[in-house]
Amino acid sequence: MQAHTSVTHTCQVAGAQRRNNVSRRRRLQMYAAAANAVEQSQVAAPPARPSGPLVDIVEALFKFPPFFSFASKKARAMIVKRGKKMGLDFEAEIAHLQGVDWAAELAAVEDKSVKYPDYYTVPFHAYPEGNLGWTPAMEMTVAARSVHSTVYADDGKTLDPEGDNNLRSSYSRCMQQLLEEQQAARPVQQILDVGASTGLSSLALLAAFPAAEVTGVDLSPHMLAVGSYLQRQRQQQRAAAGQPPEQLRFVHAAGEDTRLPDESVDLVSVMLVCHELPAAASQAVFKEAHRVLRPGGALAVMEMNPASPGFRRIFANPFPYVAFKSTEPWLLEYLGLDMAGAMRAAGFSSVKELENSPRHETVVAVKSS
Repeated sequence: MQAHTSVTHTCQVAGAQRRNNVSRRRRLQMYAAAANAVEQSQVAAPPARPSGPLVDIVEALFKFPPFFSFASKKARAMIVKRGKKMGLDFEAEIAHLQGVDWAAELAAVEDKSVKYPDYYTVPFHAYPEGNLGWTPAMEMTVAARSVHSTVYADDGKTLDPEGDNNLRSSYSRCMQQLLEEQQAARPVQQILDVGASTGLSSLALLAAFPAAEVTGVDLSPHMLAVGSYLQRQRQQQRAAAGQPPEQLRFVHAAGEDTRLPDESVDLVSVMLVCHELPAAASQAVFKEAHRVLRPGGALAVMEMNPASPGFRRIFANPFPYVAFKSTEPWLLEYLGLDMAGAMRAAGFSSVKELENSPRHETVVAVKSS
């Protein structure tokens, strides 16, 4: 029990290093209470999927296109406004990238043989085009910083420009500690990053495993085109500084069908992706991860924690629920996913989890040797 508590403290509090001592003590007390509720060897049972009149009403409203359009525009305006309070300029971010020959960039990364599943061709994150467009791809970095700016705030309102970086680094720490607990901390040489988008998650993995090579897979060629362009800018900076090339390559493919060889990677990471998928698609991603992992390799997932008090409160208040639903079309599907059960059904064993923020959890499962 004590070992689990110690690990939980390290993962969750690491992202709050800039807070004062009083705030840190409150967070330690809160996380210690949560950690003491679960044995080290157990994974908490999935919470019941939200239901009731409010859920039914909101779900019905979102089937009415004008309401969805209104709600999604309001949600995006809120994200932009929050970003501006931190000095983030969405329009400037796009303007900075508009001079690029994006047709050529797209052609360089797009695999025309890739088929888009129906679940992927719907609006996401308040963008009507979903992930298949230039605006969401160009705004990815600033949008992530805005959305995650309050993750570690005690009041849920204080903005931290480093919130997104802290969230991703806390995932890396939790992942590495769970790998050590499960005696799966083998040398990690090849990593598959599912849902890599423009590369934010891939860069976090490279920072955590500096000796590894990362393959970032995503269904959106627009995201990959922007990510590839940004990577070339970084490569030029690294070369000018006498640093070795960044060990990251992007591949246009689905997480359910990566087209990678069997048993070719040591770690599969799925960072903030499952809540954007129907449950069946998440299960298919886990099965694909099991196929490409070498024996003894691990699947690591960082996701929103449906059991967290803050997350559950969303479904008791129509305003945050509507805002959330307008950006995440498969939210209820995710909340009905038994992640540990789906991992075991895919062939994994020794599934363990830790909270890495007040609203997020890290889950690690190992492929038997």
